[in-house]
Amino acid sequence: MKNKIWIFLGLSFAALGQGKIKPIGIVQVSVGNVRSEPAQSAEMSTQVLLGTPVKILEKADAKNWYLVQMPDEYQGWIEGGAIARMDSLEFKQYKNQGIELIFTTFQGKIHSHASEKSEIVSELVWLDRLIGLKKMYGFWEVILPNGEKGFVKEQELQAYRDWLYSNSEPTKNRILFAAHSLLGIPYLWGGTSVKGLDCSGFTKTVFQANGWVLPRDASQQAKEGLLVDSTRNWSNLTVGDLLFFGEKRANGTFKVVHVGLWEGNQSYLHASERTRRASMDPNAKEFDAYNLNRYLFTKRIQAAVNQVKSLAKTP
Repeated sequence: MKNKIWIFLGLSFAALGQGKIKPIGIVQVSVGNVRSEPAQSAEMSTQVLLGTPVKILEKADAKNWYLVQMPDEYQGWIEGGAIARMDSLEFKQYKNQGIELIFTTFQGKIHSHASEKSEIVSELVWLDRLIGLKKMYGFWEVILPNGEKGFVKEQELQAYRDWLYSNSEPTKNRILFAAHSLLGIPYLWGGTSVKGLDCSGFTKTVFQANGWVLPRDASQQAKEGLLVDSTRNWSNLTVGDLLFFGEKRANGTFKVVHVGLWEGNQSYLHASERTRRASMDPNAKEFDAYNLNRYLFTKRIQAAVNQVKSLAKTP
C-alpha cells in the first residue's frame, strides 16, 4: 500500500515539485485551521489533523500562506507554520523513520521526556497521526514533521496500519461509539475536530473514526450514498444513515444546509449549538420541529457508491 501511495504522490506532485514550492505539506500542529482566504481573519472552512499529508497548490504573494488540497479533495488556505513542506523523497524519508501511529485518546500531550511531569512539546487530539521511533518506560518516542521529538504515553497510541485494519468498514456499534463520543462538543463553523464541530464536520469525523473519508460539506455529502427515504418513513432508516435538511424550491430542486446522523428510535445526532440528540417524535423531549419541517431526504453511505473512499487509500 505504501509503495502505491508514494507512486501516486510522485506523479501528482511531479510538475509542482519542479518549481520552488515543495509540493507536499504535512500538518505539524494538532489541528490545522484551513481558511477561505490567506489571512487569519478569513472564514475558517475546515480543519486538518496532525500528520495528514496535503497537496500544496500555490503560495500566496508576499505571505506565508499556502493553498492546499486535503485527502477529501477540499481546498483552502493554511498558514505556513502549520505545515512542514517536503518533496516526495523527503516525505518518503519522513515516513520511513519509524512506525506510523494514530492517537486514539480524545486529547493529550507530547512531552519533552518520558514523563508526564516534563515540559509539553505539543497538544494532541483524537485521530492525530505521528511517527513512532521507539518505546521506552511506557512511552513512545515520536517525531513531528518538523523534526522535533517528544514522548506520548504508549496506551494512547495504536499502530496506524492496525487501526486501519480494525476500522476497514463502519459498523453500527462503532458508528454509535464515535458519534456518542462527540456529544457535547461546541459548535464551530468549519470545525472537524474535538475542538469544535459544525454539522458536516461531525458526520465527517464519525466516518473518519471508522476509516472512511466523506466529502467536507453537507451539500457534498448529500450527493453520496443511496437514497433510503424522502417521505419521513423513519422505519426505512438504520444507524449511521445521514439525514439532510434545507430548502425545497418550487422547481423541484433543493438546497442542503444541514446534516445529521440517524441514531435509531426516531432520534438523530447533529451539531447545532453543540453536538446533541434530536428527535422526530413529537412526544419526545428532544423533538425538533424546526428540522422536521425542513427535512429533505436520507442517504445511506456505502463505499462502493460515488466518491466515498477508505482512509487506507489516502496518503
